[in-house]
Amino acid sequence: MAAALVGAVVLGAGGWTPALLLVLFFSSSSLLTRLGWARKGGAERRRGRRAAQVVANGGLPAVLAVAGGLLGVEWALPALAGALAATTADTWATEVGLLSPAPPRLITTGAVVEPGRSGGVTPLGTAAGVAGAGVLAVAAALVGLPAAATLLGGVAGLVADSLLGATLQVSYRCPVCGRTLEEPACPCGGSGRLLHGLPGITNDVVNLLASATGAAVAALVA
Repeated sequence: MAAALVGAVVLGAGGWTPALLLVLFFSSSSLLTRLGWARKGGAERRRGRRAAQVVANGGLPAVLAVAGGLLGVEWALPALAGALAATTADTWATEVGLLSPAPPRLITTGAVVEPGRSGGVTPLGTAAGVAGAGVLAVAAALVGLPAAATLLGGVAGLVADSLLGATLQVSYRCPVCGRTLEEPACPCGGSGRLLHGLPGITNDVVNLLASATGAAVAALVA
């Protein structure tokens, strides 16, 4: 329902141009989520599917569609393409990176971390993220939006997401089963203890900030 609402706003306010980019993001991300599902294991399955995730990834594009389509703000649609390139890059990097044979390393220190850890990057995941931004850039060019601005926005958002995930995003460690959690409540019934980050800076907040970074960079470049 949340995805349908976001899509309706983008299509109704911005027309087919941003709507096609949004469909490309959602469809490619859904396909990659199913890629190697069994191998991804608990790290990916704990993420779930929530309306908050849809708003974090699609809320800003919806606002920008209204600004560009209804209010005539010149930079809004290039910013929308940059925001979607950032969310696509992040999703592709996460989904493909979880299949990497090499262990992820924290982007800030280079320390080896467990798969699924926010701020952890792999060469495979990074390459997939850049490819995702590139696909959105090509699609943007085909519908008349600046490709270079879209690509740069996507890559900037990808880097911002990893940096924020490594430094500010909150995570908890369950003392009962040892899981690393994004929320205090653990499926095993235990209560997680703060491991690092700031309470309130969840994965959804980081996704929104990364999307905003992509939008800002794309708008400035455009």
